[in-house]
Amino acid sequence: MPTRSDVIRGGLALAVLWPAAAFAQPPDLAVGQDWSIKGAATARVIIGRIEPWPGGRTAVSVSIVDIPTDHGPTTFAHAPFEKAAIVASLDRLLATNVPLPSAFEQGYQTWKSANGGIFTISVSQAIAMTLGTIRPAAPPAP
Repeated sequence: MPTRSDVIRGGLALAVLWPAAAFAQPPDLAVGQDWSIKGAATARVIIGRIEPWPGGRTAVSVSIVDIPTDHGPTTFAHAPFEKAAIVASLDRLLATNVPLPSAFEQGYQTWKSANGGIFTISVSQAIAMTLGTIRPAAPPAP
């Protein structure tokens, strides 16, 4: 039978091996927050709407701003994400009460009226995927 010391040592070992992130609370999201994005040097997300989504999930509509491109920074006025995907993508809270780009509301309304879906991938993956679909194709090899 294990002694009290064995149990304590086992518990300490478990605590040391368990990732610290597992204990961290997810951030409280709020409209108007401006966040840096993991894996994105300059791009940021500004939260525009948070609302219930079917299946007990939460949709978070954001604007993604300062996305670097070959033609200078660009903005995705409206991009809807599942809350878990957004939370996993966030790095640091930069500011609160930040105004949204003027095109956010039009993008949001278009998405709502089309019964659009939500991204379940990271913000960085959504940026890469979207830019990959709008970049011109490489010229054919000679």
